[in-house]
Amino acid sequence: MGVRNETTTVPVLVAGGGPVGLATAMFLARWGVPALVVDKRDRLTGPPRAMSSLRTLELLRSAGLLDAVERTGWYGAEPFQAVFKDSALGLERQHVAPPEEYVRWLRRCSPVDSRLVLNHLQVQRLALDELLRCGGSVRFGVGLAGLEQDAGGVRARLTDTRTGEAYDIRADYVIGADGAHSTVRGLLGITVPDRQVVARLHTAFYRADFPPCADGARDAMCFVRNEDVYATVFSMNGRDQWVSHLMDYPGRAGDADGVPPLPHDRALELLHAAIGDPGLPVELVAVNAWEAAVGAAAAFRRGRVFLAGDSAHVQSSAGGLGMNTGIQDGHNLAWKLAAVLQGQAADGLLDTYEPERRAAVRASLALSRGMHQGYRALGGADPNELYARAAQDYVRAMMRYEYTAGAVVPPEGGYAPDGSGAGNGTAATGSGVLADRVHPGHRLPHRPPAAGGRASTLDLVGTDWALLAGPRGAAWLPAATTAAAAFGITLNAHQVPGGLLPGLAADGAALVRPDHFVAWRADRLAADPGTVVKRTLAALLARASS
Repeated sequence: MGVRNETTTVPVLVAGGGPVGLATAMFLARWGVPALVVDKRDRLTGPPRAMSSLRTLELLRSAGLLDAVERTGWYGAEPFQAVFKDSALGLERQHVAPPEEYVRWLRRCSPVDSRLVLNHLQVQRLALDELLRCGGSVRFGVGLAGLEQDAGGVRARLTDTRTGEAYDIRADYVIGADGAHSTVRGLLGITVPDRQVVARLHTAFYRADFPPCADGARDAMCFVRNEDVYATVFSMNGRDQWVSHLMDYPGRAGDADGVPPLPHDRALELLHAAIGDPGLPVELVAVNAWEAAVGAAAAFRRGRVFLAGDSAHVQSSAGGLGMNTGIQDGHNLAWKLAAVLQGQAADGLLDTYEPERRAAVRASLALSRGMHQGYRALGGADPNELYARAAQDYVRAMMRYEYTAGAVVPPEGGYAPDGSGAGNGTAATGSGVLADRVHPGHRLPHRPPAAGGRASTLDLVGTDWALLAGPRGAAWLPAATTAAAAFGITLNAHQVPGGLLPGLAADGAALVRPDHFVAWRADRLAADPGTVVKRTLAALLARASS
């Protein structure tokens, strides 16, 4: 087929209609940037393959979707809980959870119930509906075939997979969220130099009506080991959709160069062994042989083209944060692109995307590697020891990673060698990872402003910039609002009670970014607070300060 002319110009083209691509486009649309998503396949079909984290649901809440999330999702156990059984329907041999201090932190760290969960298809559908409502658009059955950049934007060659017809569109920016085998990454010539295969296994997706005795398996990660199979049994909707990683079984072939396909009958036999009832009806939807790999791309940006999600970093399902880390990539990038496209920030703000997200990706990949090493050792080791070691990695990778470089102003005295702020009492190891403080480069701590209700200090920020001042810092508020107006920013300015936010001085203030990360903190009232805030915003937005 030929090439037809198309004059469409879009602010942002997102390649990839999976959860990362649709969520990124939805965040952009919520910030006033109508993005176009293209994907050669319809990603809303197929079995659910990934689960949401607490931070992902928090981001959906910030987009006004909490009611929809609660209607759509289900409530399981607290995060990072596991049960070990001889079979999913058998008696529980051991229940494993992080140390109690981590469990308590997970219960109180967010305005979202830590037991609430969605699968990736549910995330996609919510994001798609909101994207379309906010003026974005999606074209399934359209693949990306080429990219050409110039100083004014990107020309993308798109191909209709049904007709073979090709056409070009223009975009100010392009985001590659097209998976581990990313076409965008390949077109940019970016490699994944540290990619490491950590496991080769089969994963089965199936439907089955488990009896009530399987509630432990339904609510938590269930590990099954018996003479016939070593596998996981995870619920994907709280009812009848399940996924099992078939990690080992007698006669298992392969490993050096991969594992061969698993015949349908053999997969059903192994699933029945894992479930513990050979007569239970099981509808096998798919069984895939695949490599679990971890690694990060050599670059997350080339000019006006960015990588997010599996395009930028590949990781296995161990730890459960692959999709979630990608959605956080998209959220970080979306507010920055919106600020640049709307004239609030200079292009230099986009240079902060890669260093910030690399910090989060390092934490997420460390969790995945550690979990795989632990799974291999579980045959003779106490799983409580694994979870005790992994708990801080999980918390850090989900929402306690730290940006020490990027669109943040380091604290006075800089960062300590371990990455924590000098003198702020926050350690990067041990239980110090749970120390919630108003600290540059950290997510703003969640605190309910009043007893009861569902409000949060995160709501003081909303989806714009915010300045939070201590009880004796009233002078910061009008000065900061005026300073922000010079950049076209509507600033949410609030005075908060003493003690509500640890780390915020009584006469001090903190600037919080639209993604709820603290960008700057002052520990005393400045003589000219307006000038201080204006200069700080200019630096954060890569703008010249007059």
